Amino acid sequence: MLDIHVWGPAFGLPSIDPECLALILYLQNASPSGDWRLVASNNPSVSPSNLLPGLHQNGVWINGFSAIIKHLVSTSVCTDLDANLTSLQRADAAAYSSYLSIHASSLLDLSLYVSAANWAATTRPAYSSLLPFPLTWTQPLLIRAEAIARTAHLGLAELDADLDPNSGLHITAGSVAIPESFRKHLPLQQAKKTVQDEMTPEQAAAIRLYSISENCLGLLEEALATGKQETGHPSFFGASGGLSSLDCLAFGYLALLLRAPVPRSFARDWMEDNAPQLCGFVNSVQSKNLPTLGAVSLSPADKQTFAAATSRFADSVIRHIPGVGDHYSSEMRRRTEEKISGVDSRTFFAAFGLLATGCAASFGVYYYRQMPPFGLATQTWRQFHGGSRLSDFGQLGSMLNSAMGPMASPAFSPRASDLD
Repeated sequence: MLDIHVWGPAFGLPSIDPECLALILYLQNASPSGDWRLVASNNPSVSPSNLLPGLHQNGVWINGFSAIIKHLVSTSVCTDLDANLTSLQRADAAAYSSYLSIHASSLLDLSLYVSAANWAATTRPAYSSLLPFPLTWTQPLLIRAEAIARTAHLGLAELDADLDPNSGLHITAGSVAIPESFRKHLPLQQAKKTVQDEMTPEQAAAIRLYSISENCLGLLEEALATGKQETGHPSFFGASGGLSSLDCLAFGYLALLLRAPVPRSFARDWMEDNAPQLCGFVNSVQSKNLPTLGAVSLSPADKQTFAAATSRFADSVIRHIPGVGDHYSSEMRRRTEEKISGVDSRTFFAAFGLLATGCAASFGVYYYRQMPPFGLATQTWRQFHGGSRLSDFGQLGSMLNSAMGPMASPAFSPRASDLD
């Protein structure tokens, strides 16, 4: 039995991840077999690459929509939906698939993850319903941080200027010093607010968001219109009313853009106003396939104990520590590929080195804190015994003596090392 791990359902769709959603749709149309099952594990750490979807067979992991489909077709586990495509259509399908993974992925990241308003109202609650405690504290934030890093080249960090009431995570470039949700409740600082002050981050970046949506979805709208003329039904390259792998992948991205109930729906608004073919494609595919998902049902993952959830919590934190995370991920991948269990010599020496480094650093911090301040002499105060008293110098001396009490002026005290 092949276990195919995917992210669970959200927004009325079988999965919150576009490639997982595309894989589910592909298996729905590729003569489902009893040799595999879909597991809604919501756990990327089960795979050495820390990605979903992931297929596990005989200790070997395969990740990603295209790689999993290629493996299932080559092993005759499911049929090839692209079998009737010409060589030119296969090349075009590969090109459009790469285009989706780059441009549609960025648009989806901006809509569901980078926009703080959409993240707080829609995306994070969806992940919280899929993940067990305490992973709701870390996993969604790490997923969002990765999405923000993937779209940093677009220069739209201002979409994260709103307050995220659930996490308080702000990764904005600092163009807006105070979150919008706070600014609305502050006393009036000026006689009249400007138009820019009243704008949401999405409205301020409306032209750039429109351009990104047009560049990504406009090309897909033209390609789908051409494919519909050739096939007679909403499809890019499908024949005889069926779907191709490109259709499945496009549905994974477009359905999430169109169905996610985000409060600031710039991508959905563009599709509804300018891409009737794409909207019709999503509606047609969803109405024909999703009601019959009983044939490709999602098996619930095994219930995790608190210890297992805590271990996964620690794993997700370690993977994202700067400098340590990459080494940890590569080491875990090596152990999985070489089927190493327990503690081997390499792991032992790595753990010993880490422990020794930690002990040395702790001792250094402790020794440093025990040292006197640099550049200052060590001084002590001694109680005055005998000799002249300040009171012997008249009324002024008596006043000084009562103010200082039995203590005299500071004197240098030699160290024990100096006496030796």
